[in-house]
Amino acid sequence: MYYDFQAPDGSLTGGWIELPMPDPGEITAPSDGVTVTTIVDNGDPMNRLDLVYVGDGYQAHELDLYATHVLGGMNGLFDEEPFRTYQTLFNVHRVDVISNESGVDHDPTFGIMRDTALDMGFFCSGIARLLCVNVGDALSYAASAPDVDQVFAVANSTTYGGAGYSGSDLATFSGGNGLARDVAIHELGHSLGNLADEYDYNDGATYTGSEPSASNVSTLTSDAMATAKAKWHRWLGESDPGFDGLVSTYEGAMYHEFGLYRPTGNSMMRSLNRPFNLPSAEALITEIYRVVDPIDDATDAGVTLLGEETVFVQPVTPVDHTLDVQWFIDGDPIADATGHEIDLATVPLTDGTHTLKVVVVDNTPLVRDPAVRAMLMTSTRSWTVTVASGTLGDLDGDGSVGFGDLLMLLSAWGDCPASCPADLDGSGDVGFADLLLLLTNWS
Repeated sequence: MYYDFQAPDGSLTGGWIELPMPDPGEITAPSDGVTVTTIVDNGDPMNRLDLVYVGDGYQAHELDLYATHVLGGMNGLFDEEPFRTYQTLFNVHRVDVISNESGVDHDPTFGIMRDTALDMGFFCSGIARLLCVNVGDALSYAASAPDVDQVFAVANSTTYGGAGYSGSDLATFSGGNGLARDVAIHELGHSLGNLADEYDYNDGATYTGSEPSASNVSTLTSDAMATAKAKWHRWLGESDPGFDGLVSTYEGAMYHEFGLYRPTGNSMMRSLNRPFNLPSAEALITEIYRVVDPIDDATDAGVTLLGEETVFVQPVTPVDHTLDVQWFIDGDPIADATGHEIDLATVPLTDGTHTLKVVVVDNTPLVRDPAVRAMLMTSTRSWTVTVASGTLGDLDGDGSVGFGDLLMLLSAWGDCPASCPADLDGSGDVGFADLLLLLTNWS
């Protein structure tokens, strides 16, 4: 877990420690039931990143205060890129957790203990501003929400503090502190984006370890990074004030003054009240798409089409751009077929079986890694289309589909190694799909 706090000069300082992970098999929703409010409903939880807030140290009469703290944290988050652009891919739920006492442990001074539901408190592992939570309890209450992907544990406190549990998709912050917005965003950078801190202690420490796994710190200088095509090499030389300036390699990161480099001079992972830099924004978008499929809904792909239907696809919709759509028939793009629907009656199709496919891609310029775009930000759907110039299923050629055709189909049931009239769907055998096609055209 990561912890961060402001030094006297306003810069960030902190570090990370290892704590035991809760057993996921022991995490269940509380048996006595809690109140869950869905604050933001952008769609099916199965295809949204569900952000769940749980509170600690709020008594029943303080739930309105808790709701205010949650709303402030959420609004601050969605004011920040890339969350502003991708807020439509989130659902947000608030779980009303009631504690026996108000406040959290060791607040405002060490030694004060309170009886609370999530056992939150400062001075975790002896670190004054490290705001810990009982992870198992927090995840247990969060499980009351319709779905859970990321959890914010909110302390009823005005004291500065927070933590990012990158291994548990969990972050903490003090709901009443003036810097709660920035603390929450920074900690989500850890817990969602798996980002490292970009600050150092200005103490001469030199890093001598291997290349860090975090995408926003590196042992490589800009020239070495460009040569190796590693880390944020695609962003080198890019300058965008909205994402904290020129991207290069700036020495000093992950608590070491020398030997490690960060992408920009400053950023949200180095100082509060700063935007994320471009490589960090890309990492966050990547993690969002690990949860969300670019296609929200589409015509049932399990139904064989006859070439006269209108087929639809519904992509997810970021705030400031639409996803690109292209329809294909038998692997070839259909000219001007880039909308959310296609009328197959307008597509020239020969007799036989065809494959209709749609490809949906988020081509946002905030992602430059082609592997990420191909694996996570591209989605496809395919349908089988069976076309016949005559009446499909008229096996005896009498101009209608009836019992004679049914008997002919049943007599041909099974493998159809060579093309046979009863193989209506062109699958190589005569079976239930062909029977359904025949019955569909019964007349």
